[in-house]
Amino acid sequence: MAGFTSILFPHGGPPRATDAAPDCVSDLHVDEIIKAVNAGHIEDQVDQYFYLPLHDIPTVRHRHEVFQDLERNQTRQPILKFVEGMRTMRRRRDQADELRHRLQRQGWVVYAVQTYCDALTLLRSELAAAEPASRGLQNLARYLAEFVESAAFGELARETAAVRHALQSVRYSVHIQGRRVVVERYQGQADYTEGAVAAFERFAAEVSKDYHARIENAADMNHVEAQILDCVAELYPDTFALLDGFCRRHTHFVEPTIAQFDHEIRFYLHYLAYIRQFRAAGLHFSYPEITTEPGFLSADDAFDLALAAKAIDTRIPLVCNAFRLSGVERIFVVTGPNQGGKTTFARSIGQCAYLASLGCPVPARRAKFTLPDRIYTHFERRETLSSLHGRLEEELVRIHDILCRATATSLIVMNESFSSTTLSDALWIATQVVERVIELRCTAVYVTFIDQLASLDRACVSMVGEVAPDDPSRRTFKFTRRPADGLAYAAALAEKYGLDHDALRQRIAR
Repeated sequence: MAGFTSILFPHGGPPRATDAAPDCVSDLHVDEIIKAVNAGHIEDQVDQYFYLPLHDIPTVRHRHEVFQDLERNQTRQPILKFVEGMRTMRRRRDQADELRHRLQRQGWVVYAVQTYCDALTLLRSELAAAEPASRGLQNLARYLAEFVESAAFGELARETAAVRHALQSVRYSVHIQGRRVVVERYQGQADYTEGAVAAFERFAAEVSKDYHARIENAADMNHVEAQILDCVAELYPDTFALLDGFCRRHTHFVEPTIAQFDHEIRFYLHYLAYIRQFRAAGLHFSYPEITTEPGFLSADDAFDLALAAKAIDTRIPLVCNAFRLSGVERIFVVTGPNQGGKTTFARSIGQCAYLASLGCPVPARRAKFTLPDRIYTHFERRETLSSLHGRLEEELVRIHDILCRATATSLIVMNESFSSTTLSDALWIATQVVERVIELRCTAVYVTFIDQLASLDRACVSMVGEVAPDDPSRRTFKFTRRPADGLAYAAALAEKYGLDHDALRQRIAR
């Protein structure tokens, strides 16, 4: 067989997916994105693959190629047909497991195997005609060609056709007289159905009320149907022996590599289906340039994907932003007014980096990232009675743990860290943290009211949330690269102590 093993992990990877989400997904609202991507597809269970960031560039590029192939309708449609065929096969196989009568179960197994063979044969021919460009789907096409032409699959297809033909050749008659039911081979006996229908057809126009009895179309047979089937099996012992032998030999008829592909390809299909609505709304997605060289974190027209879903539903315009690190720069220090979108901006950077590490198109017109070995988040946590630490102590413990594990290719996203203490203490702690990040050479995003951090070192880049020039109280949610203006913390203090613009106006008006 051709060297196809996995459409997600072609160069080797985790032997199985995991349900354990990385710690950052909740803070970055990536969990909301994953939930939305897989909404309506719970039975597919592919959300687990979104919890497995990649750590090698060849696999990222492999996924980019497959995604781009599937964006072509001529490639995507054969895959969609195959996935639907496999879903139908599983339903029929599951139905067989639920039925009580052995012969009826066996009939549904044949039905499932036929669906499986048809789905594979059709995919083999249509995928070859589509001429996929990605190495992943090219390898799959070669694998399918060899598999469908293999002796094992050919024998399965021939046996399935033979059993179906034998079952379709079974004909019998049923005589019902009172409570007596007689089953016998059909030997040309007269069929009275057409005569009976013709005799009563002239009364059809006069009937104003429907007297049909509604019979539930349950999958399981009732006891009379079951006994009739048993009698038919006795009349055609060779046919039903053929059926029994077929089912015994093909209990596990789905080839494991085919089953794995059927499962994994949904990762691509569900994500592409999800982002289609945003593209239709004029938002950009792109395949980022990925490197192992530390310090790259840039994008144009980036946006928070979790927020975008809500914006589209409510028809609220979504603001996109650009960000870029270059040279010795390593840290975005994000400042600006309260409710000005600082946390959302930080999340959009983290989301882009996380989705890039999955090999997915990212919500940005253009992007370049260092492939992170890990994304760490340090967001405020509510105090709980079960914790033996105070809020500041708990924050210090968490940031210490992050800085002990972070490397030059890590990304750290910090949001309002150490705001529970005084300004002087927060400045001292934050300075120590920033200096440690610079020493590690990793990239970071730091949302803060402490403007002094923005000019602490050449590695720090100040990103400031803007307000409308004609109305300082109106946030634009746009962030520009410029020196911090020192107003953010003052505004926060004024609001905290009831000295902001709105509060003063209300007092004066009294």
